[in-house]
Amino acid sequence: MEEIVYNGKKYRRTNAKWVDADYMVVHEKLQNELNKLYLQTLDLSGYSVEELVSEGDKFKNSATYDYAIAFYEKATESCDEQTLKYILPRITSCYRHEGVPRKAIKLFSFAKSTYGVGFLSGPLLTSVAAAFCDLKEYENALRCCKWAYKAFNGEFNSSLNNVFARIKKESGLTE
Repeated sequence: MEEIVYNGKKYRRTNAKWVDADYMVVHEKLQNELNKLYLQTLDLSGYSVEELVSEGDKFKNSATYDYAIAFYEKATESCDEQTLKYILPRITSCYRHEGVPRKAIKLFSFAKSTYGVGFLSGPLLTSVAAAFCDLKEYENALRCCKWAYKAFNGEFNSSLNNVFARIKKESGLTE
C-alpha cells in the first residue's frame, strides 16, 4: 500500500483513491496533488507492462488522466499486440478527458493502418466515436458507432448506446 505524508498528514492509496487516516476518500483536488507527489517518487523504467497498465488504470479511475496517459504510453513502448489492443481504448478515453480528442483519433488511425481493421475493438471504436462527437464530426462518429456495434456482435453496450444517443441529441443524425 502506497503512503504519502503531505502537510503533516499521512495518506494511503487504496486501489485507485487516496484516503486519509480515517480511510475517507479525499477530494479531487487533493487526489491530484497526492498523485503528483506520488508520481515524482516513481521510476517507470523498472515497471513491467502489466504494472504500467495497472498503475495507469489507478490514475484513470482517480480522474488523473494526464498521469494515466504517462503510464499507458510507457506501456505501449514494449507491449505485445494483445496488450496494445486493450490499452488503446483506455488511453483514447484519457486523451478525450484531457481535451485532446484529435490525439485519440490519430492513435486510432495509426492502429488501423499499422495492424489492420481486424485489430480494432468495440471499446476502441466507441471511444473514437465519442472523440468525433467532441469535435462535432457526427457523421464520422456515427460511422464508428456502427462499426463498433458490429464489433460487439450486435449485443447491448451501454457506452456505445450513450454515444449513439449523444449523436442523435447533438446532430439529429439517426441513420
